[in-house]
Amino acid sequence: MNRTIRLLSALLCALMILLSFAACANSGGGDTTTAAGGTRGQGSDVTAEVTTERFDEFGRPWIDDELPETLDMGERTFTIHTRGNVERYEWYAPEENGETLNDAIYKRNSAVEDRYKIKLNIVAEGTWADYNSASLPKIMASIKTNDGTYDLLAGYGSVTSLATSGLLYDLTKLEPIKLDKTWWSQNFNEEVSVKGANYFAVGAMSLSTVYSMENIFVNTDILEDSAGSSYNIYKTVNDHGWTFEELETRAKEAWQDKNSNGIADVGDVVGFTSGDPGGNTALGFLYCTGITLTFHDSEGALTTEGFDIDKGDVIMDEVIKLLYESEGCVPNDQAKVEFSDGTSLFCFHWLYWGQTKYAKNMDHYGVIPMPLLNKDQPDYVTPVQAGMHIYCIPIDVKDIDQNAIITEALAAESYRSLLPSYYEIILKTRYAKDAETSQMIDIIYNTASFDFAYIFRSDTDYSTQFKNIITSKANTLSSTYKAIKKTADASFARLTEALEPKG
Repeated sequence: MNRTIRLLSALLCALMILLSFAACANSGGGDTTTAAGGTRGQGSDVTAEVTTERFDEFGRPWIDDELPETLDMGERTFTIHTRGNVERYEWYAPEENGETLNDAIYKRNSAVEDRYKIKLNIVAEGTWADYNSASLPKIMASIKTNDGTYDLLAGYGSVTSLATSGLLYDLTKLEPIKLDKTWWSQNFNEEVSVKGANYFAVGAMSLSTVYSMENIFVNTDILEDSAGSSYNIYKTVNDHGWTFEELETRAKEAWQDKNSNGIADVGDVVGFTSGDPGGNTALGFLYCTGITLTFHDSEGALTTEGFDIDKGDVIMDEVIKLLYESEGCVPNDQAKVEFSDGTSLFCFHWLYWGQTKYAKNMDHYGVIPMPLLNKDQPDYVTPVQAGMHIYCIPIDVKDIDQNAIITEALAAESYRSLLPSYYEIILKTRYAKDAETSQMIDIIYNTASFDFAYIFRSDTDYSTQFKNIITSKANTLSSTYKAIKKTADASFARLTEALEPKG
């Protein structure tokens, strides 16, 4: 399957340079114009009919959501279930308070409530730690008993088991939902589709997709001290020179073995560490090489056919070398050096940490994409960490036509106001100490990538097998892939049967 990352095709609006999410259309002449574009990082080549006489508040041509302009749904309640530790980033805003993100959420929620005469009810409970063990069983039991408790799920982790259990609607069958619209991720749609069926979607509603994007934080003070003031890491990125080898070279230069024990560890100034020494680091550096693990055959069924084992073998060698053997780099399973202490040049993590734990050090760090395997790799690739919400609709909802309309309206309104507001926070408030840093955020967002096996990791351990090879510190891919492939083929056949269109 072609998984080439498609870049945003429109120019940025003059008033929203580095911030807006689509281009202003050329308004010369007619009543309408055709503008190409998509939610940034979502990979959309969809062409939308827009009017040149109506623009949103960010100066972008208005894209019609093809929904009823107004509809009285009798003040019905529309219940959205979300994790309790992230609802404030996507859903919770009981009133306006002057804070940019809160007010954008409030505006989005209120716009849809007023348009269709509904009341949103946000059920926020649990965290990443207990979602699979507590929240999900509760949701599953509710659907099986036809309670109709939840209208939309902001799912996480093992929520994919609801699809394989036949408890979710195929979104492609719901006419009001237009998955080819710019507020839905086309890359994600393509990856999770099975013979045309699709039970999950991400896009403008999924702010967690943005802050779950993996990246490298850079201590710019250490970089200047070690590489010299003439070295520009952002130019290196733009020149297609930010590679595994470049990371290793700069890490080695920056390492100061202050405790003289010959090991990069606590007490030193190190070249590279990880804010997450677990599987996310291993898979992050695997996926950023552009490797493809999951494929679709000509009929859209899941398959392993197409995996390049020779290329995979080379990639495994390089990832293991970088994470466990490179001089000045703290081994992936021993990452105890805190980037926020200012003692590491590079740190792997995801953007969430830049807006939270590392925010106080903004003047001393930059943000750059995950590195290329080498200069032969066509594009940077940004893996999205597992913390993102994926949206789905339970089969026991009381009025599926209304639910589909409301869901699409929430996605469209999120594109119009919420997502650009959030992106503005990242660029203007958290990361944009200079225009170059903002440009790096653009690269990261525009190269966001997804993998079916990782998203459905509770249903198949295929991606986990690759992670285990890396964390074993021994490249056994060539000798073990036959066993991995056999198991994966069986699980993919089972998943295809469970997820393919019914009826």
